Formats: sequence, structure tokens, C-alpha cells
Amino acid sequence: MNPAPQQPNDPQILLQLSFSYMPARVMMTAIQLNVFTHIADGKKTADAIAGAENASARGMRMLLDALTALQLLTKSGDVYDLTPLSKQCLVKGEDDYIGALWETDNMWDAWGGLTGIIKNGTPRHAVEVQEVAEQFFPILVKSLHVVNRNPAKLTAEVLGAGTTHHGLSVLDVACGSGVWGIAVGEADKDAKLTMQDFPAVLEHTKEYLKRHDVIDRADYIAGDLKEVDFGEERFDVAILGNIAHSEGEDSTRDLFKRINRALKPNGKIVVVDMIPNDERTAPPYPLLFALNMFINTSVGDCYTLAEYTDWLNEAGFSKIETADIASHSPLIIGTK
Repeated sequence: MNPAPQQPNDPQILLQLSFSYMPARVMMTAIQLNVFTHIADGKKTADAIAGAENASARGMRMLLDALTALQLLTKSGDVYDLTPLSKQCLVKGEDDYIGALWETDNMWDAWGGLTGIIKNGTPRHAVEVQEVAEQFFPILVKSLHVVNRNPAKLTAEVLGAGTTHHGLSVLDVACGSGVWGIAVGEADKDAKLTMQDFPAVLEHTKEYLKRHDVIDRADYIAGDLKEVDFGEERFDVAILGNIAHSEGEDSTRDLFKRINRALKPNGKIVVVDMIPNDERTAPPYPLLFALNMFINTSVGDCYTLAEYTDWLNEAGFSKIETADIASHSPLIIGTK
């Protein structure tokens, strides 16, 4: 018999919401205990995995059962196995492994301090500052490169890279792994890529450029995006892939103006970010991520399409469009 549907005023909703941290903690603990990697290596029972980690067999069995309920494992008798998703993304050493972000409790601990951070108004740390960024972002981009790979390919299609446009000159601002610029470079075999980020981050970018066989068409601008010189009328396309939310309004508006100067006539700025509706009432992810910026940056936030449109117009972009890239938010494209 199916349970009765919940009513909007059912207090069970609040109870379930209060426990919604549990699935995240289960997945993080499984990564930290190498559960998916052990199963890939042939240890497929609770006793075998617990023995490999010197952990409680009873606790491990409960953890594995929870992972099964979350559809991250399958179970037959006492034998557990990987799902296609966990096999692809949660086994250490695989190309698409995204678990590096959760191998420590840094993000978990940061959110655990949300009450105090909101009361005193001071972030736990400022990830946009070079010293922190050069430690944090090389870990983050290992996950983001995999997650953003398909949206980046769709972005290249929207730009007509390799179809209606060839030989594009592309600036990838605060590029991280370079996933957005790489996608354009793969689609347009004549594209030239300029990757900008902090020096230590760019060393990791180069590894991704090698992996995707575009490094011979890349050059670099090392430094803080607030201070570097992008030049004048150099680029056909400038990409801001999930950057504005950590920069804050003032830096973003200034950045738009400097990018406008760096673009050729009819050049395009591409903004990828978490975008709530204009009333800031939905969808949940951008609004929750805005809190993540309050925790982890000095002035970061998530901005609406109306705000981006005003700032882009102010910077000299006369035509603003959006496009679906099968992500949490639409792509924003401004034409000079």
C-alpha cells in the first residue's frame, strides 16, 4: 500500500528536511573509507571492506545498505557492487573520479559553522584570495572538470565553434581546469586559447590541456583577474565559467568592462553561473549556493538575469541572450 501523499502543512516535511544532510554524509564517508574503490578492487562484502579499512563490520554493513538505498550500490545477498554512476565517478584513479572534493570534511565543517558565520558576518575563509585559491581550486577543479564537461561542449555548440565560426580567439577567465575553453578548442581545431588564472592553478590547467590535446594552441595570463591586463580587441570570445559568484558585484561589473575592451567588435562574453529567478525565490540550488558564497568568500553572491543584463549593458554589451546548456542555469551571452 502506498503512503498517503503529504499535505503542505504536514510536519513530516520538516522532519525529512532536517535529516536531508544524511545522504551527503553517507556519500562523503563512503569516499573517505574508500568503499567504491575497494568494491572495484574485488572486496564486495561488508566484512571484506571493513577489514581493509580496520572499521566496524556492523557499521560498514549499515553504510553499504544506505548507499544501496541511495542507488550508489547494488546488493545481492551479502554481496555489494557498483552502479554505472559510482563506477564512473567514485572510484579513485579513474579519469572521471569526482570524489576529491569530499575526501576531507573542509566543506562539511564550513557549513557546520553557518549559524555563527551569519551572526558575525565573517566568512570562514575567502577562496578568491590567491593564497587560499591556489590550495583550494586545484582540488575543486578535479570534480568540476567532469561535471562541467557536457555543458561546456553544449556551450561550444551554441557559439558555433567549428561550424559557423572557425579560428576563434578565446579568453578563458579564471579558467581552473580550462574545461570551457578546452571544449571550444576541441570543436574548433583552429581556435587559439588564452587561459587566465593564478600561477599555481595554471600548472594544473596545463595538465588538462595536454590531456585534451589542445596545449599547442594555448597561451597564458598568470595573475589575479582583478589586476591582469587582458589587452584591447584581442578576442572573439571571453568565457566566465562560474566566476562571478565568487567575485561580488563590484568586481564583476569592472570585469565586464575590461572584457568588453578586450573583445573585438561583435565579440561575445559568455557567463556561466548559478542564476536564481529575479525574485530570488527559486530554484533552490542558486539560492543555497549564494549561502555557500557567504561562507567561503568575502563578497560573493549569486546574481539574477536582470542584474547580469544591467551590468552587461553598462559595460557596453548591447545584445543579451540566453541558451540552454543542460545545466542548473542558462548560459548568458552578451555581444559587443
